[in-house]
Amino acid sequence: MSFGSALIGWRGYAAAALAGAAIAGGSAWVVQGWRGEAELAAEVAARALDRDAQAQATIIAVEAARAEERRRTAAVEKARDDAQKQAAIAAADAAGARGERDRLRARANTLARAAVARDAALADGSPSGAAAVDLLAYMLGRAIDRAEALAGIADRSRIAGLACESAYDVVRNRSNAD
Repeated sequence: MSFGSALIGWRGYAAAALAGAAIAGGSAWVVQGWRGEAELAAEVAARALDRDAQAQATIIAVEAARAEERRRTAAVEKARDDAQKQAAIAAADAAGARGERDRLRARANTLARAAVARDAALADGSPSGAAAVDLLAYMLGRAIDRAEALAGIADRSRIAGLACESAYDVVRNRSNAD
């Protein structure tokens, strides 16, 4: 019996069916592999697009944060510059007040000397009269010195407070708008 005669009859049909099933199964396997590779490629592409979108969103968020930081820094610098200008104005006012104080002291000393010159008892060197005039001039000078010191403290405190408030308002208004 030869190979050709062995495939006649039911055995031939069975062999043909088995060969066809093997070919169909192999073809289905290959097609499923192609489909799986296509799905995998689509999944990889989708994930790449998601990573791209996340990277772009991160870049935008970082740029927005940097822009906000630059805005806040500029606002604080502006508030600092304004405070320095106000401090310069206050220093000029204080210099003017010191000049006025010196003129007031000179006037008080002039009046004290004039009082001693007009009053004979003071001219004779009466201790109580001269002491009273000197005490008045001394107390006036101390009051002026203390007022100057307190005005300087008040000016510096006010300027610092206004600068702080201005910087806070600028920073707070922006974060409330978000």
